[in-house]
Amino acid sequence: MQEINRSKLFWASCLALLVTSLSFGIRAGILNDLTHRFELTATQLSSIVATAFWGFPLAVIIGGMIVDIIGMKRLLVLAFIFHAIGIVLTIFANGYWSLFISTLTIGIANGTVEAACNPLVTTLYPDNKTSRLNHFHLWFPGGIV
Repeated sequence: MQEINRSKLFWASCLALLVTSLSFGIRAGILNDLTHRFELTATQLSSIVATAFWGFPLAVIIGGMIVDIIGMKRLLVLAFIFHAIGIVLTIFANGYWSLFISTLTIGIANGTVEAACNPLVTTLYPDNKTSRLNHFHLWFPGGIV
């Protein structure tokens, strides 16, 4: 049986969470540009932004229900795919609906990272769950800054 490198998996999880926070921060930073480029109303912009905040918990709930069925690795692969799709959709956005879908996809990607990495960290460190989860979640504000 192959030896599991807990340290590498933990650091990979931290980097995945860093990407999650960067996607939130970058998207927040370009909102004004998106508003002007696509002539969005305040209502449209708030609707687009809100999708990230309901896509995230939706993915955490669904991901939490399926993580033991499909495994953490597959869930992380899905998170990567959702991030890639969300980024590409944002780059090629042409209006309200494409921005809505791209932001929702990024929110789902971010929630999927959490749904996979939280149980991964607690599995890697069963005797030190709380401390390691705290160290893991320190990466989120670091990415936003």
